[in-house]
Amino acid sequence: MGSRQFICYKAYNSIDLKNTATGLGLPSPEGRGRYIVLHSKHLAQTYNNEVQQKRIYIFNIGCIVFEGLGITETRVFLKDLESIIGKHNYKTLTEYREIHSIISADGDMVYLWEGSTEQYPLMDGLSDIVAVILAKSTALSKEESDINQLLDKADSHISKYQKGILSRGTRSFALTMAQIIKFEHRSTVEIRIFDRPTAAGSIQLREAYDKLSVRFELDDRYSVLESKVAELRNITHTYSTLKYRLHENRLIGFEIFLLILFPLFRIFDYIIGQEDIKSFFRMIFPHLLQKLNIFY
Repeated sequence: MGSRQFICYKAYNSIDLKNTATGLGLPSPEGRGRYIVLHSKHLAQTYNNEVQQKRIYIFNIGCIVFEGLGITETRVFLKDLESIIGKHNYKTLTEYREIHSIISADGDMVYLWEGSTEQYPLMDGLSDIVAVILAKSTALSKEESDINQLLDKADSHISKYQKGILSRGTRSFALTMAQIIKFEHRSTVEIRIFDRPTAAGSIQLREAYDKLSVRFELDDRYSVLESKVAELRNITHTYSTLKYRLHENRLIGFEIFLLILFPLFRIFDYIIGQEDIKSFFRMIFPHLLQKLNIFY
């Protein structure tokens, strides 16, 4: 009983498929295509050997899936790809990856994973289905890590506020908000976790896609991700509200202080004289009074 192995790496934050296809001598993806495929013919020209049943899938979400290629071939391709896309993200490449194998059964039938009891015909499009599932799962792993880091940052802002530290975190909070907006765009627009790929055209391919989605818990993981995004949005909204109220209270307090100055001035004027009062306030609040054009 043989097997066909797929390995997916999160090599880039995102990939421009049109430029990549041009650099590789492939036709540009049609419409809003999310990946391009290098088949055996193109790989044979690259590696100068027989590469039947081998493919490379390049996804716009920065994932690359290798079907049937060894470690050496994978490294060579990633190195060659740098001349087209640029240097890959070594950190994500090593931290986020998925490995999956479909197992050969009798005839042209396969098991979708080791230990499965259901057989599926080895038809055109099945490899595409596996590659899409792996790419989504790998991208989700990166998103899960990112959202946890953003939650930690948001929690730190609340913690600082509880300790009375607020104004110093303004720039950091703005950066966190920018990261949240970027994250939401990437997770909802680019991954499109609930979309079936166009390759899942037949009933059997749709069933295979749904089975593998459950196997990798894509829907459940995305639901958890959405709940964390909602939690993050609630934390940042709470922080923004508290920050606004604190600044508002400070402004009101300052206005009250200014209003108190005028009756105090009259009292001191009556007791010690106007010129002595002006000299006193100039000494205590020189910058403030000059800015407000009082006594100047």
